[in-house]
Amino acid sequence: MDHSAKLLWVLGLCVAVMAQQAAAVELLKGNLIGGKETPTGKTLINKVCSASPTKDLCVQVLSSDALSTTANLKELAIISLRVAARNASGILADTKVLIDDDELDPDVQQGLADCKENILDAESQLEDTIAALMVNSDGDAQLWLKAALAAIDTCDASIPGDDDILSVESAVFRKLCNIANLVIKQLANPTKS
Repeated sequence: MDHSAKLLWVLGLCVAVMAQQAAAVELLKGNLIGGKETPTGKTLINKVCSASPTKDLCVQVLSSDALSTTANLKELAIISLRVAARNASGILADTKVLIDDDELDPDVQQGLADCKENILDAESQLEDTIAALMVNSDGDAQLWLKAALAAIDTCDASIPGDDDILSVESAVFRKLCNIANLVIKQLANPTKS
């Protein structure tokens, strides 16, 4: 082989290696699955939310962050979990205000105090869900999210009646967690998204 043929062969090999590395980088970014480009941003949001019973809320939640315009599934899951965590913080603030209401029955105040602890647990479990996603542990993320939902159920059960403000807020919390769960399930099984 003469010198020019060797140079062309090495150059061709370099181009092939660089193309393979570029494809690997895209795969690591989550933009390629099975050789196909996966949607991001608004297209992905619409695709994910089409499976949600609360489609409009789902689109609103997943579009609520400026990063959502280029977000992949993991980023959308984190966005939805942050929205749910903010909602839990709002429930916690309302619970603290209600606990201090001297006109409430002592049993209701005790239920609110118990509820406050459960909401703190739910907030912590949402943070654990985000942490699990960050290390690509989708199964653990689903478990932590279920624990957060169980905590809010326990909160509801500790307060008599179902027409108080916390019951209304906890219903919204459940919807937000269900949206996050929908995204996490699709993240865990991208071929079904």
